Amino acid sequence: MPDNHPRRRPDLSIRVVDDEALVLDRAAGLIHQFNTTACFIWQRCDGQRTAHEIADDLARAFDIDADTAQDAVMTLVRRFTELGLLQD
Repeated sequence: MPDNHPRRRPDLSIRVVDDEALVLDRAAGLIHQFNTTACFIWQRCDGQRTAHEIADDLARAFDIDADTAQDAVMTLVRRFTELGLLQD
């Protein structure tokens, strides 16, 4: 897993409701809805943690094995990047 520090774009509007997130991307005219796992990962994309640290947090919080957590974080960080939701 790369040791990048994923960081959310600061211009996005985010609302968390019942452990799920709605993310408004005004620039693209899109609203994204994240489930509990995606919300957990999204909230930790603050530029302070590496993807590996986020995976460790996920494994502990959801009581899952490290490989499953790493796969989830890599998949979602890649998807967040594809959607243009993370800073370069």
